[in-house]
Amino acid sequence: MMSRWVWLLIGALLAGCAAPTVVPTPAAAPTGAPVQKVRIAAPESLEPLLRALAAAYQRENPAVEISVIKRADALAWEALYDGEVDLVGVTWTPEDLPPETWLKPLARDGVAVVVNPQNGIPGLTLEQARLLFQGRAEDWAPWGGLPGAPQLVTREDASGDTLLFQRQVMGDFPMALTALLAPTSEALLDVVSTEPLAVGYVSTARLNERVRALALEGVPPVPEMLAAGLYPLTRDCVLAASGEPQAAAGEFVRWLEGERASAIIQQQGFLLPPAS
Repeated sequence: MMSRWVWLLIGALLAGCAAPTVVPTPAAAPTGAPVQKVRIAAPESLEPLLRALAAAYQRENPAVEISVIKRADALAWEALYDGEVDLVGVTWTPEDLPPETWLKPLARDGVAVVVNPQNGIPGLTLEQARLLFQGRAEDWAPWGGLPGAPQLVTREDASGDTLLFQRQVMGDFPMALTALLAPTSEALLDVVSTEPLAVGYVSTARLNERVRALALEGVPPVPEMLAAGLYPLTRDCVLAASGEPQAAAGEFVRWLEGERASAIIQQQGFLLPPAS
């Protein structure tokens, strides 16, 4: 059984490595008009959203070319301050940002703890979640789940999902070394959906019927609880730049305030950010 999981994750990792940078194709620009380029780095949890937003914007503005580059949250921030990109869309914001950093709310989601639908555990406290991902839970049964040892599945350290989970759940305690490392959210969902004893965590925007999201502290990760900020692992995704965006990047940022962009954000499974 373990070898099947390992090959599944290896296959997903190789597929991810082979994937090209996402560059939505704009409509033909007016003859003679210079193409303005905007580069955005984003983690894989936000990449589909930003790709959809970029494609819609380019249909209306054919003289602009927006490239969305997949980078884990921590690496996206590095790309921004190394001058590799104009903007980042991120799910995690460091506490020690330079004072000139420009931030704009983009969307809201949460990080959900997910189990196989066969596992009937009703939910967890944050303390139980910490013990679970420390590897200190030897059997699901005492907590109301399937009998058997939990199989933990985590993401890489640079992932915004992991950074939030570490900050809000684990604190100073490390993840168990026995946890499987999923290279993408889709790989994590594949493992949890096929292994009855598996448990992991993923953006609420990626939830589907293949897994079951658990309540934390009695609060389920449903849109109403996320909108109210009552779910413990609610987060606001932001756009950021090293200074106020100018030229084509600034125009794109202003377009994101419109109704078309708001509709796309919700179609992609996210909530609109709280009104400022």
